Amino acid sequence: MVAKRYNEKHRVVFYETDVTKNISIGMLVDLMMLASENQSEQLGIGTDKVNGLGYGWVITQHVLEIERLPKVNEEVKIWTEADSYNKYFCYREFGIDDLDDNPLVRMHTIFVLMDFKNRKISQIVPELIIPFGATETPKVKRYKNVKKIKEIDNHKKYQVRFMDIDSNYHVNNVHYFDWMLDTLDYDFLSKHTLKKINIQYKQEITYGDIVTSNVQIINSNDTITTLHEVKNNDKVSCLAECEWI
Repeated sequence: MVAKRYNEKHRVVFYETDVTKNISIGMLVDLMMLASENQSEQLGIGTDKVNGLGYGWVITQHVLEIERLPKVNEEVKIWTEADSYNKYFCYREFGIDDLDDNPLVRMHTIFVLMDFKNRKISQIVPELIIPFGATETPKVKRYKNVKKIKEIDNHKKYQVRFMDIDSNYHVNNVHYFDWMLDTLDYDFLSKHTLKKINIQYKQEITYGDIVTSNVQIINSNDTITTLHEVKNNDKVSCLAECEWI
């Protein structure tokens, strides 16, 4: 079976960008995730259907490769397709291209299905994945693990608000990007360009939790690597590794 690719166009508007006039990272991921939700709705297996069966899709890892961030007022093409799946994991590909089909962003994502009743990972339910045309495989695809912080160069604390919670009753994954990048100052963010992000989600964060976002900055030749972790009490909820130029 051939995976069904979903395509849509989007014009970047001012409130999706930051002071650089480029789209913000959180909004970038939001738009790609919206495309996957739109495809699900088109196939009749959207959020209401999944939730009605007692489940929710949860992301365990994103790997983003950025050639160039879309700019304010730029029209881009967004595409996504479910690549493959096994007993517990689903692998989805995303892309953002300019109107001449030049690649701007690529994202590789791992999803799992969560059982709302026990808040644990469930085996994949066939009726929720087969319509995408993804390939079933016994293989487990593994992306590179994120390096752990050894020294903390900066940190900030945040309290989880009602607005941070999604339909799965935990913090929407996109908020982690804001928490992580907010530990880097204005000077750093305005002078450096993000080229790659590898982010792994470890533990749920829920309403009212107090989280700490830590960062380590590593300079090496022409590139800078920032290592990030978001902790809820002593538990690591999320890790990320970012490459900058």
